[in-house]
Amino acid sequence: MTKLFILIGSFFLFINHITVDAENLWEQSAVMSNWQRGIENDPITVKHFVKGNDIYVECVISNFVFSKRNDNKINKKGYGYLQLYLDGKKIDDIYTAAFIIKGLSKGNHKITLQLVQNDGTPYNIKKEFDVTI
Repeated sequence: MTKLFILIGSFFLFINHITVDAENLWEQSAVMSNWQRGIENDPITVKHFVKGNDIYVECVISNFVFSKRNDNKINKKGYGYLQLYLDGKKIDDIYTAAFIIKGLSKGNHKITLQLVQNDGTPYNIKKEFDVTI
């Protein structure tokens, strides 16, 4: 049994029977710390689903801010956009975390998302997935 006394201003609190799972608290703290720093095995998480001839895509990118392409702007770490490739051919620049790829032909397709700085220089981080229309 642990007793905790807390003095707040001129008020005195007495809390009895506090149990702390130190191991679990440490694990939660480490997970939060890693999330805050963006230290993850996979910096890009992509969810997608096919509806008709369209692909709905949602990306979660740790410690990243989408910004428009600007060749004259000095690159800032953690800023940029996605380059979208369909079957190996670049088809668009993406400036939002969620988007729709419309009007794909029937068949199998490879989607590649390349993370780039605001001047188009790659971060060498990409995500690929296959879809069937």
